[in-house]
Amino acid sequence: MTESTRKTPNTTSSKTTSSKTTSPNTATPDPTHGPHAGRPSALPATIAAAVASFLAGMDVLIVNVALPTIADELGGDMAVQQWVVDGYTLLFAALLLLAGSLADRFGAKRMFLAGAALFGAASLFCSLAWSMTALVAGRCLLGVASALILPASMSLINEANPDPRRRAWALALWGAGGASASAVGPLLGGLLTPIHWSLVFAINVPFCLLILVTAPKIAASPSRPVRFDWLGQTLALAGLTALVAGIIEVGSLGPSHPATITLIGVGLVAIAAFAYSQTRVAAPMMPLGLFRVRGMQVALQIGFIMIFNWYGMVFICTMFLQNELGMAPFAAGLVFVQSAFVTIVGNLLGGRIITAHGSKFSITLGLSIMIVGFMIEFLAPQPIPVWVIATGLSVVGFGAAVTTPAAAGVVLASVDPSQTGIASAMFNTFRQVGGAIGVAAFGVVATFLPSLDVTLRVVFAASALLLVYVLAFELLRWRGR
Repeated sequence: MTESTRKTPNTTSSKTTSSKTTSPNTATPDPTHGPHAGRPSALPATIAAAVASFLAGMDVLIVNVALPTIADELGGDMAVQQWVVDGYTLLFAALLLLAGSLADRFGAKRMFLAGAALFGAASLFCSLAWSMTALVAGRCLLGVASALILPASMSLINEANPDPRRRAWALALWGAGGASASAVGPLLGGLLTPIHWSLVFAINVPFCLLILVTAPKIAASPSRPVRFDWLGQTLALAGLTALVAGIIEVGSLGPSHPATITLIGVGLVAIAAFAYSQTRVAAPMMPLGLFRVRGMQVALQIGFIMIFNWYGMVFICTMFLQNELGMAPFAAGLVFVQSAFVTIVGNLLGGRIITAHGSKFSITLGLSIMIVGFMIEFLAPQPIPVWVIATGLSVVGFGAAVTTPAAAGVVLASVDPSQTGIASAMFNTFRQVGGAIGVAAFGVVATFLPSLDVTLRVVFAASALLLVYVLAFELLRWRGR
């Protein structure tokens, strides 16, 4: 009995060891070590990141369709309505770099969940807003929450999907969330506004709860000591706020008004001081060395111009549909239905295109498709038919859906793994800064032109020209590779 008892564990141990040694493919992988690290949490992390990307993108644009109704109930002129949009986008953009450092310092998962909780609370606050001032304050809180969520979501995807092919698929799903939200946002706004405008904010809460429910299934993220650049953060926030405020005030006060000149001047000086400070501080918030990386140069310009065009175009389109054509919010939202589905399909195909042909081909293809879409709208007869707007939005949305995951993949592939958090934050900062400036700039253009139909044509032409520039830059920068 004693001998048998002694032999049994030895035999079992021997068999177990042999199994692990001779059949590594059938052994259960250690989820915390080796090449399979993170695999058990890959799907929950990817889904949570895609939902967060959807929320961050949707909340920029869902409010556009509801703005006329909100203004009727709470008051507010054109400038105040622009602040309802840009209060979110501006804080989102200005804090992304700090959020990227926070994700590196405390772990992407921790910052991701904190951002999701704040997003839900801020959404409730916005739905209960009693004045435009309160609504703008709530939108600023939503911007802070999105800044915490977005760079952390990209880092979670990178951590959970170490295999390049799986990562390409995960990034396509993440991009599908953000890109489709840009089209779904106005549609949901049109559906919910007739019931009550507060629902365009309250709808965020279930999504936030879904993210929080997945938390136990997401692996803990690594953290590392990071010093924060408080001087740089202060200068960046002050500079971007003053610059966007100045651009908005061009439309309401005029370009020569002292307040407009002062705001734009302060913004430019603060941004210049920020750039200078990044060469002096020990731990820069935006490492200028990353601007010398070829892939980052391409991706940052693509991100800025794409979202500059898209946010500005959707802002003017919703005004045109409701204010000039007299369409109801629901009818105006329906114009974006087609582009919503096309964008989702484009993102899902985008992952396959990247896998088959690489990021450079995907970016070139996506940019070219967007240029065609803007030219279709620009060349339409006057006044621009609604079906042309819907078709053009779909073509542009498909091109953006193909381009976005490829550009995100270029960011992650171009930098050291220890810098993926800050690189992702830089990429998304440029995207959101582009969106904030796009809404401000195209809103100003609308105040100086005789009609919104003419404004739309200017927007379409300008967008196409900007994309031609970035396509040429991409081809020249990657020539010979």
